[in-house]
Amino acid sequence: MTRFARTALAFGLALSLAPLAQAADLPDARRLIDAHIAATGGKEVYAKYGEGTTKVQMEIVENGMKLDMTLYGRGSDRLSVMSIPGAGDFRSGYSGGVAWGMDPMNGPRLLEGKERDQQIEQSDARIALHDPAVIASAKTVGLSDSEGRPCYRVEIKWVSGRESAECYGTEDGLLLSSESTVTTPMGDLKQVSHMSDYKAFGAIKVPAKTKSQAAGMTQLITIVSIDPTAPDATLFALPTAIDALVKKQTGTQAGSEK
Repeated sequence: MTRFARTALAFGLALSLAPLAQAADLPDARRLIDAHIAATGGKEVYAKYGEGTTKVQMEIVENGMKLDMTLYGRGSDRLSVMSIPGAGDFRSGYSGGVAWGMDPMNGPRLLEGKERDQQIEQSDARIALHDPAVIASAKTVGLSDSEGRPCYRVEIKWVSGRESAECYGTEDGLLLSSESTVTTPMGDLKQVSHMSDYKAFGAIKVPAKTKSQAAGMTQLITIVSIDPTAPDATLFALPTAIDALVKKQTGTQAGSEK
């Protein structure tokens, strides 16, 4: 069969199957979300999502760079620490209502607008839980695939105004991919992530491997370990440079690093 014939056959099959796909009953979005949560630990576990210490290895495919990142969480407080060889330390966090970032390129800064909202959302367990209180609408729109794995595509509009899409496996119900817009110092970027190799880390089951693509760059992220023990509260004290910015902006003390 020639390549043209194969292409024509595939096109013809797509046309003939399209009405069937449209007519097929799609599972309710809420049912897909709840099934994934149940399969990966349950609502009680998700209520503490992000709490503890998570160690991650990251590789940027295009330049072969490999680095380590550590994520800390206690209640709604968050801190991420990453060192890039030849560039320095990149840190960001949320504590006491202050969202901040600090790196060699941008220096210490207080996050504002969508970037601040994004940081706060990452600290909100209701987002991971997909609590109905933070979702304006969620709809299963059709069958899709995540790198060849069939899944149901769910499009979500959040109360915050953010929109995203998630794809849940037709066979195991696990979240296989997600699409969203992330806000960075370089602007808004579309990010597509594919999750795989789900493993249990204590009471929660998470994808040990994630491949994320944004701005033409591919990141391979591997979870090395998760310690659910809440870190000491002093770890989340604002760095001196960030505290100084808060004082300058508000004229009040918001916490300082010892």
